[in-house]
Amino acid sequence: MKILLTGHKGFIGQHLHKRLSTEHQIIGIDIKDNSNILSAQLPEVDMVIHLAGVGGVLQSIENPKHYWENNVVATSKILKHYANVRVLYASSSTAYEPWLNPYAASKSVTEHIPHTNKVAMRFHTVYGETNRQGMFFDRLLMGTLEHVTEHSRDFVHIDDVCDAIEILMNSDFKGTVDIGTGESIYVKHIAPNLPVHSGSILERTSTKANTEQMKKLGWSPKWTVQKFLDTHGFEVKL
Repeated sequence: MKILLTGHKGFIGQHLHKRLSTEHQIIGIDIKDNSNILSAQLPEVDMVIHLAGVGGVLQSIENPKHYWENNVVATSKILKHYANVRVLYASSSTAYEPWLNPYAASKSVTEHIPHTNKVAMRFHTVYGETNRQGMFFDRLLMGTLEHVTEHSRDFVHIDDVCDAIEILMNSDFKGTVDIGTGESIYVKHIAPNLPVHSGSILERTSTKANTEQMKKLGWSPKWTVQKFLDTHGFEVKL
């Protein structure tokens, strides 16, 4: 297929691009290439996987307009332009509680934009060998993590996320779906020797994916946080 992959140089996008490019023709749009969805001319394609956008809860408080433009307006442009094309796009587990912060609100709004053949993928906390700079697992692996929080998170490995996207590409499922393991792990248990902070009230205290739909489609995660920690030599038992 000829596939438009936005955000193809981001964390998830890089991994997905590497995997899909062996079988499909991939056209990328990414801000890192000075190409912005809001101003770009959109190509004609067979499918769209829209991963571009801005993340981060605390940063969204400081600049909510930026999040609205790059998450809501950009996604609206994609869905309207590709009205007759299957579109898979990045939502977030934060959309369960959109009142907490502008980032969560922006993701929730995108799920209500009309389209007849769309999948809003509610990604939970994605991690892997290389992670978004400054995120929890990035700092853990780099040895720069200074404290942990009371929060619990559904951590899902990047390889499992790419598996889930490929399954959705080849299915006829439409709607909103969680991409996560169905297991919630306390952040403080992963690095038990660090100081524990309460965490921001602007973030969800706990996340846990509903895996029912993805299991029906034949997906199940191959990675656990315990397996990942063991692979990297962390002597922690969850």
